[in-house]
Formats: sequence, C-alpha cells, structure tokens
Amino acid sequence: MPIQDELATVIRKARYYPELIPFFHAQNLAAGDNPIITLGSPTISTDIPVLVDKLSATPDANVLLKLKADKPAHKLETVGLDVMGELTPLEALATRSLSLVLNADAIANNYKMYLGIWVLKPSIAQRILWGLPLTPGHEELSRKRGVRGAVAKGILPFPTSYQIERESMGFKQTYAEIVANVTSGQATQIVVLSLPESSPEFLVLESVTADNTDLTLANNAQIYVTRDDDTNYLKLPAFPMDSAYDFPAFIPALRKLEISYYADADLTDRYVRFT
Repeated sequence: MPIQDELATVIRKARYYPELIPFFHAQNLAAGDNPIITLGSPTISTDIPVLVDKLSATPDANVLLKLKADKPAHKLETVGLDVMGELTPLEALATRSLSLVLNADAIANNYKMYLGIWVLKPSIAQRILWGLPLTPGHEELSRKRGVRGAVAKGILPFPTSYQIERESMGFKQTYAEIVANVTSGQATQIVVLSLPESSPEFLVLESVTADNTDLTLANNAQIYVTRDDDTNYLKLPAFPMDSAYDFPAFIPALRKLEISYYADADLTDRYVRFT
C-alpha cells in the first residue's frame, strides 16, 4: 500500500483525540519532485483537521522540502536542519488538503525523515482561533461562556501539551528498552500492555525509537503498534529511526497496547525503546 494511503487509513482510524501520529519515511530520491504525501477530503476536514507539528530530516544541500497545508506553502532547505533525530518546529494546520514533496537536485539515496502529525477534534476556542465554521450549538455555547473574548485575550485555546497534561494528571510513565531477535516474514511480539475492561485508567504511547545499525531499505524493518482492536494500527519503518533520539507520539488506548517487530530478513539483537 502506498505510504500516503497507509497514512490516510491511520488518520481515519484515530478515535481518542488528540492523537500524535509519528510519520516515518525513508526512500531513494530521484532528481526532481518526489511526492510523499497527498491528502484531502474526506480524510481531513474542518471537523477533523490535522496539525503538522515537528520535523526531523536528513540534512542535504540537494534536497528541498515542500509542505502545503490548504493554501499556505512552506519551503525548507534541509541543509539547514540538524542531524536526523533533532526536531525542528514546523507548525501548519490542514483542514482541506495536505501535501509533502521532497525535491532533489540530484539523486539522494537512503533519505530519512520524521513528521509529527496531530489529528484533532477542534474545541470551540480552536475553531474561533483558526477561523473554522461554528454550528449554532457552538455559537450558543461560545456566547454563554465568553469563549470569543477569551480567544481574543489569548487565554484560550489551551496549548495541546497543556490540555494533555490536565487530562492525564496522575499518570505513571514507563520507559522500556527491549532487545529482540526477528524472524524473516514474521511479526515478533515485543511487549503487550493491558488494562482490565472496567479500569478508569488508559494507556498512551508517548515516544518510540529503534536502533537502525546495519539496517537497509530492503530489510523492510517495521515497528507495529496495535491499539485496542486496531491490529497493527501503526506500521513504523525502523530504518529512519535513530536510538540516540526519542521520536514523539501520542497514541491513547483504553485496553491494550501491543508492540511488535517485523522484517523481511532475519535480524538479531534489535534494540527498541518506547515510553
């Protein structure tokens, strides 16, 4: 399945908003434009927009990153980026369309990148700030609670990080490091975290990374993440990762988080880390 189709499927399956999808990609770039992402309606909309958050990519004087969210276009000379793994802010809201193109002046092999993509269900305050349409119910609630005034004063909306912190008060964080052997063509289960059906708690995948030493594109090494009943909800290529860095994610689960490792080759002593 093309990478943009996989991403569209993940966005449509988001259910516990907000979710931060860690989008990893690696490929051999041809000279000229290399389209990576092309998304539109109904995958993204004013009701379920996406917010591009942070970027990490291979610094390369020959590669230009072109991101277009709705009408605004952003161009970034990747040579100005730090090493792959260091995060660069690149905030852009998409309510109708999102496209990402890597333009190369010359062939660039094994080009790697990470892009954080928030999938949101906007609050009334966010709708007002971003100029999104309000229903009559939104308008009435906004009037009763003075939301427009709070937005004008900069009090609302809360930053996503603060919203998450408030909703996740009292949480316990688990920092796990695992080394596994992988059999070609089989998904090797690394860990399963589960909660009882009646539990008031929930689970969240907050970051993920893996060692890419000796990996190649041909290995097709991937970290699979199953969330509740969404089997292999995420398929994250390990080749663009770097164990020196933790790549942000925010994937909530009510009952189960399962992490597995898949590859098209036998691999030994593969290091994976997550929180």
